[in-house]
Amino acid sequence: MFVFLRYFLKYRHKVILANLTKAFPSKNKRELRHLTLSYYHHMSDLFVEPFLFYCVSDSQRRKLASYTNKGLLQRLYRDNKQVVLLASHYGNWEYLTNLPQVAGYDVYSAFSPVKNRHIDKMMFKMRSFLGVTLIPRKHFYRKALSLLQQVGTPKMILLIADQRPAPGSSKYHLPFLDQDTKVQIGGERMAVSSDAAVVYIESEKTSRFHYNFTFRMISEKAANAVPMEITKSYFGNLEKTINHSPAYWLWSHNRWRQS
Repeated sequence: MFVFLRYFLKYRHKVILANLTKAFPSKNKRELRHLTLSYYHHMSDLFVEPFLFYCVSDSQRRKLASYTNKGLLQRLYRDNKQVVLLASHYGNWEYLTNLPQVAGYDVYSAFSPVKNRHIDKMMFKMRSFLGVTLIPRKHFYRKALSLLQQVGTPKMILLIADQRPAPGSSKYHLPFLDQDTKVQIGGERMAVSSDAAVVYIESEKTSRFHYNFTFRMISEKAANAVPMEITKSYFGNLEKTINHSPAYWLWSHNRWRQS
């Protein structure tokens, strides 16, 4: 897969190299070339891992995806706190499908339907078979906020929060990876409106196909946060994660495309 992506397809090579060059201006050409090759190796794993995670046994899944600081979520659940969990395109976010088994919460996340109904059905099943409830993206914000505002069993909303804002909603900017970056604030808005706890989930690739995820508190009472505080903290945490091992973020996405 690596040889096909890098040397035959040359998958988004210009985008990857441009992103890495802008994000790490102090790195020389040799370092950037090494990072690019490391990213292609990681991307080759990304194509395999969702199917691997779907097919193996529960005991094997626990080895592929381990979790640190689960006690944080257990305490929040005992305190009847709603949680907005902010993830990213670092490591493998598809492994988070087993969060209901790990966290004890009812977990909800967004799903973008694809045009091919066979692929759409397959992806929906792979992302929901361990208990995550998927909400169509066009209805997601309103439905997720409604769930967080309900009284009763606490809910967890899982957001991949480092995506580009939708067209026409890019008025919020932050410095991120040495660039002025348009950011989404939907996670912060719904957390503040419901006074949810906000948790960052940090991903570490420990070996091929294996990841460790760590839960880190951003805000226990989001209603008390000043505007943009939660979003700034999230992107600050993510930048530290990326700088520690840069090859594992989604560099093939044109994150800073001008529009």
